[in-house]
Amino acid sequence: MACKDCVSGTLHEGTPVGREETVHGRITYVTEPPNGAAAKGIVVIIPDAFGWKLVNSRILADNYAERCQVTVYMPDFMDGYVLDASLMDTFHTITDSQTPIYYKIFPGFRVISHMVPFLYYQRQSITEPRVFDFFTNLRESTTLPIGAAGFCWGGKFVVLLCADSEKTSSGKSLIDAGYTAHPSNLVMPTDIDNVKLPLCISNGTLDIQLKPAGMETIKGIFKEKEKEFGTGKFEMNVIEGARHGFAVRGNPGDEEEKKRGQLAEDQAVDFFKRWVVQRKA
Repeated sequence: MACKDCVSGTLHEGTPVGREETVHGRITYVTEPPNGAAAKGIVVIIPDAFGWKLVNSRILADNYAERCQVTVYMPDFMDGYVLDASLMDTFHTITDSQTPIYYKIFPGFRVISHMVPFLYYQRQSITEPRVFDFFTNLRESTTLPIGAAGFCWGGKFVVLLCADSEKTSSGKSLIDAGYTAHPSNLVMPTDIDNVKLPLCISNGTLDIQLKPAGMETIKGIFKEKEKEFGTGKFEMNVIEGARHGFAVRGNPGDEEEKKRGQLAEDQAVDFFKRWVVQRKA
């Protein structure tokens, strides 16, 4: 996951409307449908490296809750070892061609000093059990359908959940459908070959993690999967001109970046409405 676009981006303005509470042993951002409307499902967000407190991700969670009429949980799966949001500005300093080289040295060390602990403490062998335990407990505690949304670092785990390799003690799948934008650390093509549950992926043509060749591979695999599992359950959406991180950390002041981020949100909302909210028992 160590890529320049994984730590770049723009901090969004806005005030999240949800609350923080402990859910299945993890401190969690919780946001619900407005006006006291009953939730028709649950969506769990597995965030990018900036974690569960990033305002961008919380506002996106609020949007999902309102537009899909679902309860959204965004737990701290990282146990506090997240990248500080100020690193976005730090990285802008490093990549700005107008910044003298000697002014880039300290910011460069600052980024490294944050990335190394993150990569160490968020290894898959450590974090995967946290994620799967949460979903197992959630599934066993509710009859509502469950979706998972993951971004960058979190996207890998959504793909793994969609492999449906682990069940509850009663044999239930942990989720009903998954969505990911610009997922990181995918093992291609194995991770995609293993997918069995409905999965939607949004990814940009300029992404440096999942490149165009990888997206074409996914399209081919999804086409074959539809023959086995049914049509409309697998989507690989290619967003022209989008970079890694665009769905969460795009610049809302840039009209094109704003449109790309909105397109990803629309794709997620549409997919969750079809495969979570409207899921047949």
